[in-house]
Amino acid sequence: MDIRTLALEQCPSRFGRRNKNRFLHALDDLFAEQGYEGKNIDKRRLFLTRDRMYAFEKTAKLYIVVPYDTPERLFWHKTKYYPLDGNRSLNSNMLATYVPAVIFYVLILLFITFVVPLFEDPLIQGFINLIVFICTLLLIGLLIKGVGNRRNTNRNSAAIIAAVEFMQSLNKDQKRRIGFVFTDRNRRRCDGAAVLMNYFQEQKKNPDIIELNCIGTGDTLGIGYRMHGKRLAALLNAGKSGMKTRMSDMNGDKCLQTSMYHYEKGVMICCGTPYEKGGLLVSDTQCGKDRVMEERNLDTVKQLLAKAAERL
Repeated sequence: MDIRTLALEQCPSRFGRRNKNRFLHALDDLFAEQGYEGKNIDKRRLFLTRDRMYAFEKTAKLYIVVPYDTPERLFWHKTKYYPLDGNRSLNSNMLATYVPAVIFYVLILLFITFVVPLFEDPLIQGFINLIVFICTLLLIGLLIKGVGNRRNTNRNSAAIIAAVEFMQSLNKDQKRRIGFVFTDRNRRRCDGAAVLMNYFQEQKKNPDIIELNCIGTGDTLGIGYRMHGKRLAALLNAGKSGMKTRMSDMNGDKCLQTSMYHYEKGVMICCGTPYEKGGLLVSDTQCGKDRVMEERNLDTVKQLLAKAAERL
C-alpha cells in the first residue's frame, strides 16, 4: 500500500488502539519491502505505551523519529499549536481543553438543582440521577482521554509520509546507518519519547535524533535543538533549503511538555508561521480543518534529511 493512501485515507486517525494497530501492521509491510525489520518497544504501566521502531540496531547512528499517533479533538473555534515551545502551546489551549467540560458540568448541576425536583416520583428521580451519574463519568473519561480527531493531515500524517518516502530513497548502506522510530503517546509528558530513550540507555546507545513535527503547512521551516543537538541543527540549517528558516534553542522551559525534553541530542524539524516571540505557530490542528499538506514543505524536509544522511 502507498504510504499516502495509508496515512491520509486508510488510517487518517490513529487515536484508538485498534486504528493504531491497523496502521502499524501496514507500516510493517512498507518497511519490510525496503529491508527493515520492525521491532516493538513496550513499556507496560497503568496505560500501555507502545512504540514501533525500524532499524538495524547495531549500526544505526541517526534516528528519524515521527509521532505517529493523532491528537484529541478540541471543540473550540480556533486552535493554536507551538511545536517549538511546549509551555506556550499548552497554555494557549487551556480554554479549548477545559471550558467545554466546565460548561457541561455546570449544565449537569443546573439540571440536578432545577429539573430533578420537578419530578415527585422517587423512581423517576432515581433514574434521572443515574443518567446524570453516567454523564459525569463520561465527562471524566473525556477529560482523561478525549475524542479522536478525524482529520490529521498536518499533525502527524505529513511527517509520516515524508519519513517513509525518505526511507524509500536510501541506498543499502544508508539504511544500515539510519533508523526510524514511530512514537506513541505524544500528549503532554510525551511518554513514548521517554520509553524510547530508556530503550537506548538499556542498549548503551546515544544516537542523533531528528524528529518531524507538523511539517505539512506554513511558509517557514523551524529547526529546534537541545543542548547536544546544536551541531546537527547547524548542519541542517547550512545552505539554501527553499524556505525561510528559523532556528530555535529549545533548552530550558521551551522543551517542557514536548518530546524534546527527553532528547538531549535531539533536533526538531517543523513548519509554520512565525510569531513575534521567536517561535512558529501552527493553526487548524485538532479540528476538522486539518486537511492541508503542501508538497513544497515535504520536499524541503526530505532534502534536509538527505543532507543529514550524507554526513554519516
